[in-house]
Amino acid sequence: LAAEIKTRHYSRKTLKAYADWSRKFQSFLRHKPPIDLSSTDVKEYLTYLAVKCKVSASTQNQAFNALLFLFRHILKKDFGDHKDIPRAKKSSYIPVVKHLEYPYDLAVKLLYGCGLRLFECVKLRVKNFNFDAGILTVHGKGSKDRTVPIPQTIMPELTAQFEAIKKLHD
Repeated sequence: LAAEIKTRHYSRKTLKAYADWSRKFQSFLRHKPPIDLSSTDVKEYLTYLAVKCKVSASTQNQAFNALLFLFRHILKKDFGDHKDIPRAKKSSYIPVVKHLEYPYDLAVKLLYGCGLRLFECVKLRVKNFNFDAGILTVHGKGSKDRTVPIPQTIMPELTAQFEAIKKLHD
């Protein structure tokens, strides 16, 4: 599995997630030999995740993609048609943030205002910001860079933060 994922230049996080799902699947089947695995086993496992474990839709989708990769590229077996599998329900939960203190509020404003993933926000550097053009360059998943507009409402806070950082380093 590791060799196949590395050959395709997938991220380490993908490798870890797919390996974890493969282990969980194997454990669910009580270590059934790989030669005996079938698409029925996949259907049972994904149904178990949705019905018994009540996992989120994104979790079930990740398990599905991991098992699809396992069957197609590792086991070289037919994955089958899984349209009749019970799907986990998408959450309609919208987080409500009442009050955050500095500097966490600025990070959250960047997350929501620019549509960043958490790890993208954590990896931001001064060089990623172009205040003249009002854009932010984000280094995303799979070495795919993108530019997003910086919300004008947080520009004063960002410039104040940058001034404080400059003063600290000077």
